[in-house]
Parts: sequence; C-alpha cells; structure tokens
Amino acid sequence: MIRKIKERLKEIRVRLVFVYISILTAFFVCVLIFIIVENYQQYKKEEKQSMEYIARSVNMQLDNSVNHMNFILLDTISNQDFIAVLREIRKEGIGDRMQTYYRWEDIRDCITTQSSTRMLFRLNVITESGFFTSSNVDMVTNPSAKINNLEWLNQARTKKGEMLFLGPHRDPWGTEHRTVISAIRQIRNPIIELGFIEAQLEYEKVEQICKLAEPYHITIIDSGHLLFYTNRETEELQRADIEFLTDNKAMDSRINPVTGKRELTYVIESELTGLKCIVSQKISIVDMSIRSFWGIGIIGLILVVLMSAVIIYLFIKRMMKPLLELKSVLENTDLETLSKNEEYAITHSDINEINSLIRSFQRMNMRIKESLIRERNAYQMQMDARFDALQAQINPHFMHNMLNVIVNMTYENNAQEIPEVCNRLSENIRYSTSTKKQVATLREEVHFVENYLILMKRRFEDKLEYTMNVSNDFADQILVPKLALIPFVENAIYHPYYESQEGVIRLYIEIGGDIGSWYFRIQDNGNGFENGQIAALFEKMNDYLDTLGKTNLAGLEIGGLGIVNTYARLKLFFKGKAELEMMNAETGGAVVIIRGWDSNV
Repeated sequence: MIRKIKERLKEIRVRLVFVYISILTAFFVCVLIFIIVENYQQYKKEEKQSMEYIARSVNMQLDNSVNHMNFILLDTISNQDFIAVLREIRKEGIGDRMQTYYRWEDIRDCITTQSSTRMLFRLNVITESGFFTSSNVDMVTNPSAKINNLEWLNQARTKKGEMLFLGPHRDPWGTEHRTVISAIRQIRNPIIELGFIEAQLEYEKVEQICKLAEPYHITIIDSGHLLFYTNRETEELQRADIEFLTDNKAMDSRINPVTGKRELTYVIESELTGLKCIVSQKISIVDMSIRSFWGIGIIGLILVVLMSAVIIYLFIKRMMKPLLELKSVLENTDLETLSKNEEYAITHSDINEINSLIRSFQRMNMRIKESLIRERNAYQMQMDARFDALQAQINPHFMHNMLNVIVNMTYENNAQEIPEVCNRLSENIRYSTSTKKQVATLREEVHFVENYLILMKRRFEDKLEYTMNVSNDFADQILVPKLALIPFVENAIYHPYYESQEGVIRLYIEIGGDIGSWYFRIQDNGNGFENGQIAALFEKMNDYLDTLGKTNLAGLEIGGLGIVNTYARLKLFFKGKAELEMMNAETGGAVVIIRGWDSNV
C-alpha cells in the first residue's frame, strides 16, 4: 500500500494537486487560526463583562435584601410604644404570667407588621432577662432557655446598636430549624441595653438570588471567611475559591489549583455586609473555537473544496487535452498515414513532461519514417540494414495502449457514484461516533443498517443479496440503544462469506411489531450454529448479566459491540423486557430474533 502511494506521488498530476491543496489548506488554516484567536479575545472580553454584570447583580440584590431587613429593624426600634414596653420589662422584670402575656402581646403587635410578615421569615425580640417573642408562631418550647447560649450576643453588644450580619445558620427558635441569615441590632435607650432585635430571612431566598450567576461558578464568603454560598461541586473546588478570596487576590484570570484549567474571575465585595463574591468561568480556546468553527470553519471548508474542485478540474482538463490529441493521432497511425503525422498540430502544454512526450512521439515518428525509407531503398541490398530498421521501430499500438492506460486512470472512478458512497459512509461514521447521544429511534437504527448494507453491496456487488421488510407504523416511536442491531448484521455477512458453498451471501431482515413491542429477525445462508454453540453463548451472556448486576454501572458505553455485550445492553435498556432467540433455519443458515417490550407499557 505504501509502495503504491509512493509510486502515485511520482506522477506530476498528483504532485501538483497535492502541492496546490497543501498551500490552499495551509492558507485556510492560518486564516482560521487568526479568526479563532481574534474571536477568542472578543469572547474573553464579552465573558468578562457578563461575569461583572452577574456579580454586581447578585451583590446588589443581596445588599437590597439586607437593607430591607435593616430597615425593618430600625422602623421597629423607632416605635415608642415598643421601646416603652421594653423599658418596663427592664425596670420591673418579666413579672407574673398575666403581665408577661400582656407585654408579649404588646411587643408582638409592634413587630407583626405587613412588611415583616411579607418579607421576613421571622422577627424576634430578646432580652437578657429571658423575655422572648417572635412574629412567627412556630417556636420551640421554652425559647427563653436558649438566650444565654446565643453566640452572637457579645458580638451584637460590641456593635453598640449598629447592625450585626450573620451568615447562614440554623434557626434556634423554630421547630423546623430552617437555615436562615440574620440581621441583629442591640436596642439601647440611649446607652442602656433594653434587649436585642433579630430579623431572619430564609436561606432559600438567598439561593434564588445567587442562582442568577448560573451557568458561571460562584462562591461567596462572609467577613469571617466562612462560606456563605457556592455552586461548586466538590469541597476541593470550594476550598480553592475560599483561599483565593481570603488572599484578597484581584486577577482577571487564574489557574485553578484543583482542575489545572485557566478560569476567568471577577471579585466584588459588599461594603454593607462584608460579603466577598467570586464569579469564575473556565476559559479555553478549544471550547470557544467549537462555537466559531462550525460557522466559519465549515463555510470556509466548503469554499476550499469548491475552489479546489474547479481548479483541479480545469487543470486536469488542460493537462489532458494534448494527451488526448496525441492519443487520437496514434489511433489513426499506420504505414499509410505515417508520413502525414507531421502535419497534425498537437496543442502545446505547460507541463514539461507532456511536451517531452509529444516531442518524443514526433522524433519517434521521424525515426520510423526514416527507417521505412531506408528499408525500402536497401531491402534488396542488405538484410542487416532491414533488421536494424525494424529494430528501430516501436509499435505505435504499444504507445496507444500506454496512453489509454493513462487516460483510463484519470477516468477509471465513476464520478457519479462517488458522492453517494461518500455521503452514506460519512452518515454512518457520524452516527456511530456520537457519546452525547446513546439512544436512537428504531427507524434511525434501521437506516444505519440499511446504509451499511448498501456500502457492503458496493464492495461485494453480486456476491451479496439482501431483503429488508420494515413496518413503517411504529419505528419512529420505539427507542433502542444505539448500534444495537449492527453486530448481528455483521455476523450474518461474515459467516456466509467464508462458509457458503454458493459463493453468494443472502440475508433476509424483518422488523415489525407495534408501539408496545417490536422484533428484529435476520437470517443468513451460512452453515448455521454448531452443536452446543447456542447454549454456550447463552451461558456466557447470563454470566455477563450476573456480573453486571453485582457492580455499580456508571453508564452503558457504545464501544465493544459483541453479541454478548449487545444482549446485555438490550436487557438493561429495556429493564429485563428483552429476549434473544438463536436457531438454525430448516433451509440452512442461522436465524437470530430480538424481541423488546416497552418497560412503561
């Protein structure tokens, strides 16, 4: 094969076409690379702007939510009735049960407003003396007992009436212990501590805000460098983001220490809450180029192919014109027309080798003519001179045959059939090499098999005969694992090819059923199954299925499509509702039947 390719490369036509296509392809690749690099830079710029917008939007909405919480706190504290009740509690203590109830009702009336019930999960009022009330009726038994265990009391006191913001934590007051965030203020009058007021917001609302950043990666930490929110999948990635934010790095991009991939980054910090947010996205010229290649690359490739086809056609046509004229002269050459060959004007070629061939023919024609003259003049005088003259002659028909070979090598491929074969082959390669999609309709699978048989027909010609009978009523509604039928078709071709005494491979394929069930039947004209072969195959398949049942399957791969593997894929795909029958036909050959039932029916 390699030797044949080397011989072909010695031909001037192949060399010129190869050089032309190489130069054109190199130019096209350079232009495409330039376009991809430019698009890559533009893509990075647009991604950076989008990330900045997302980060600012998330930061602004979080600040707005905390501002609303803070507004409710200030509005409540500014209520003089509210402050008056807290003064009484501080002065007189909680009091008896009746007094506690009335004060509890007074405080609850002040904090149960339309804004607090609509926007907050709960609004709590706490005093160090053990008084507790909330706008949310869901409360644990004896909440006063939890007051002295609150970790944030001293932090709130150090704020001296300013807002203390707490990140996600479990609500200690409710029975469901939901995850919340809190804004807390110490209530002072003016320097005496009257108690504390806490506004809680459900963490689910925070998550809804942060989900605006999808599909980017986002991580938020609070002022204490504790994780506030992240959509990173693993703890390693989360820790890498937290370390990045903790180090106060402000870079446009970074190499992620976990994945080793370059990422675009944007960092923003809230002045209100101290939350620091990083939005990041993996950036790759390979990923980006996929977007631009299908648009620009395919159009460019089509243009290259069209230009190449036109130029090569014109080149070959121009190159072959003098050869065809020389061929015509040779076909009409005999002893009577030999003297007239000098009168024929053969088109001059730009290719030196062809011009050299034309000149060689002209010199040969002159030598033959001179030899004939010498033969006629010296025939009677010298036999050796006649022999020398005959030896100097080259049979014109020999040159005619050689030129015919050159011409036929140019036209030996049937150009009308090549596109169809290439299209079918390309379609099957594209169908069989795609992993995004591992499932196909029965019609798509049948179409793949039909294309395969057509290509095999091109190869074997009259040595392959097949019949396909397909029901058109349900094939679009049945889903099967991709490439589930082709292994049986390959076996049906392979065995008769080596076993059949007729020298012809005959296949009969039938596909039928309805929406709830379907079957695939294929019969060949080989020698069929040997004794014990069917039982051995089923034993092997059942052992394989038992092995699959004891392992954790991450997915059904399309690779390795033997009969055993294919049967296992069918069983698993149809949740056990698939059967395989193998037998020998009465007329000879093997018969394989696959049956499947929809597991949802």
